Amino acid sequence: MKKNWQKILFIFSLTLFCFLVGRFDSSFYQQPVGEVLSSKTVSSDQSTDEHGNQDESHSQKLKVKLLNRNEKVVSIENRYLDSKAESERYQKYDQILLNHRNKQYQIDMPKRDSLLFALLGLLASGLYLSMSKKKFSFLFLSLLVNAGLFLAVIIWDASARSLPVLAVFAVLAVLLSALALYFVLGHGKQALITWLATCLSTMLALFVMAVVIFLTGAKGVHFETMSYVTQVPEPIFYAQAVIGVLGAVMDESGDIVAGLFGLHREHADRAWSEYWTSGLSVGREILGTLTNVLFMIFIAETLPMVILMLQNGNTWSYILDQTMNLGILQTVVSALGIVWSVPVTAFLTASILTKRKGAKA
Repeated sequence: MKKNWQKILFIFSLTLFCFLVGRFDSSFYQQPVGEVLSSKTVSSDQSTDEHGNQDESHSQKLKVKLLNRNEKVVSIENRYLDSKAESERYQKYDQILLNHRNKQYQIDMPKRDSLLFALLGLLASGLYLSMSKKKFSFLFLSLLVNAGLFLAVIIWDASARSLPVLAVFAVLAVLLSALALYFVLGHGKQALITWLATCLSTMLALFVMAVVIFLTGAKGVHFETMSYVTQVPEPIFYAQAVIGVLGAVMDESGDIVAGLFGLHREHADRAWSEYWTSGLSVGREILGTLTNVLFMIFIAETLPMVILMLQNGNTWSYILDQTMNLGILQTVVSALGIVWSVPVTAFLTASILTKRKGAKA
């Protein structure tokens, strides 16, 4: 019982520390950061659109203390809607990022890094207590390295604007998966088989998608509906699919390989058919669960937009065609990668494990 309380106290302390770091880090921002000292609602107006949607608009007068500009206090007007779709209501002690234009300060967005840091602290403390220090160190290092690589490629692509996007992100996906497996599983046979199975299954799924799109002329696939894309959308979608498929496939391949290596440690003298059958069995057990997880993630991402479009009088056929089109395609491709990974991983693992046995004999 005492150890449990110590763990709870450790999680709470680290989460609180990370929250306070985000709360008092305004000096590291070049952009003006303010904290709301008081807020007063000046006026309110109700509105109703042609679809019967009602909303209320409010005007606030805020007194804001600039945290990284010599503690100066300024007055700022803020207008927000009750729906809060594209606006935010601010209260006392809220922190906000500001823009300084024409000798006036305007609200840019809420400053939410304290909440983000607190969640990261909660995640890190939970992982630290649930695994050994060595495994935690390698896992945390892999997350930092992969996040740094991904961010560097994004910045490179945004600044260059003439890169072969699909080729760059394909190489990045291979590198990210290799580093993640190396840090988590080490440099043994298990990591190598998982990496090979992940890459092959991802490649097969994307190849099938590319062939189908080519044969159908991409009819019914609206790449132009991708949000905030300032480059040619089709390569961006393919790059997005590479990363999405990779994550789902790596999870399943890792489970299958771990299960077969466990069988090998229990009894090494097994036939190729035993490993093959066991690998297929493990894959079938988790295939349905992973596919449902992918579908639920897709639904969670599109739910707000679907509700908004329904409220604005759009039909289900239009929503499916314009909002959910690419998401459904990516979910299907990821599910296809999961299906491919079962026989690919089982075949590779069975072949390598029985080859090792034959070499020893």
